[in-house]
Amino acid sequence: MCDFSKGIRLCTCESETIKFREKEYYRKVKGELIKIHNKKNDKIPLIYIWQLFRYKGKKKDCFEMGSYKMPQDDIGKGLNDEWVVLNLNIENCFDFDYTPKEGDNLLIRQNEDLSPYMSFIYKSDKWIIDHYYPFDIEIEYLTEGLLKTNEG
Repeated sequence: MCDFSKGIRLCTCESETIKFREKEYYRKVKGELIKIHNKKNDKIPLIYIWQLFRYKGKKKDCFEMGSYKMPQDDIGKGLNDEWVVLNLNIENCFDFDYTPKEGDNLLIRQNEDLSPYMSFIYKSDKWIIDHYYPFDIEIEYLTEGLLKTNEG
């Protein structure tokens, strides 16, 4: 897996297909927790992916309720939210022609179901560590790709 200490690159990597791993889980057998290994995961490497969304506005007459997973401040391999937001604001980390718009939302996570994630919102001409409450806003999916090290 990559060492992101030299910076990050948000690569669209259009020739590569992102495959998702299934979360390994535990089963209680005779009072003991036993890890159930998912053999499918042996063939799919653990990678970091990013997803970009465009803010469309607040939902009208929103009556949805529920719970959702909160973003984390660290998802491993040097990827903590402070380091990522610093990189996002110092240089253009995207490998395609992209100019952020007010309210754009960037998520970074592993390619595993229900994995921890980080969330950033573009506000007042810079990326900040923040997330949207998912039940009262509308966002539009823009694109996604792989998170790579900044080799240059």
